[in-house]
Amino acid sequence: MNAHTRIHQLVLLISKPNIILSSRIIRSSLPPLSLKLFHRQSSTITPAFLDTVQPFLQERSKPHTSSYFTGKPAYYDLLIQLDDLISKYSAFPKRQKSPLATLWKLNAVLSQDLGISLKTSQYSKIVQKLNKLDLIEADEVKEYLKLFKRHYQLVDKREELASSKHGQLDEYNRSLTVGRRKEATARVFLIKGAGDVRVNGRPLADYFIEAKDRETCIFPFVVTETVGQYNVWALVKGGGPTGQSGAIAHAITKGLLIHNYDLKPILRKAKLVTRDTRVVERKKPGLAKARKSYTWVKR
Repeated sequence: MNAHTRIHQLVLLISKPNIILSSRIIRSSLPPLSLKLFHRQSSTITPAFLDTVQPFLQERSKPHTSSYFTGKPAYYDLLIQLDDLISKYSAFPKRQKSPLATLWKLNAVLSQDLGISLKTSQYSKIVQKLNKLDLIEADEVKEYLKLFKRHYQLVDKREELASSKHGQLDEYNRSLTVGRRKEATARVFLIKGAGDVRVNGRPLADYFIEAKDRETCIFPFVVTETVGQYNVWALVKGGGPTGQSGAIAHAITKGLLIHNYDLKPILRKAKLVTRDTRVVERKKPGLAKARKSYTWVKR
């Protein structure tokens, strides 16, 4: 507790009627230079003591925000501001939630704007409130949300994808992408058509016997509601049915982004954009498999 706080508490006690303070309380509440202005034997407050205390109280300014004494006032002020907007426009009409998620500023960018370091949980709480505001049909809310959106990153990604070697359509409007899963690698040509899917020259139902492998291959079309709109010609090698079907799905996802980049939020939410890096864990010495041990025999 600093000297200003101790003096403030002391004056609050003085302001109450019929309060007599001991010299020990006064000595512990004042700076050393102020102790000379009252007698140690006296238990009353002298006018000279009050004249000394007054300058210290004038230096103490009132905090400009209610979150001043918190660890991160900028963060809590933002939460209060978002809550006030949500309650203020709660009666306004709300639009239907779009399958295309709004892209907000990343944690690092928002932390830089606020001048603090946001934890992941704090950033998630801000995004939840921004998503609630995004559904409200009000001009003031839309103008306010422009401060948190990241349109520029979407444009940069489009230009980067269009300029890359594997991000362009050929003369036949086909996209050529490569997908990988476990030990399998798939090269997929994707073109708009009637929905014909062939793997190594064979129909999908003939190449993959199990239904789960066929469902994995066409899962990107299912989540984007584009089943029957693209023809697929896949060349796959290595691995087994699970790895090959995952590699084809990964390559199809990349091809869909070349044809229509606006599908990325849906594919990202379905966890199809990022390659699945899981592989079989290696066998350990002294164990039957990666984790399994041999049967223990007493004799």
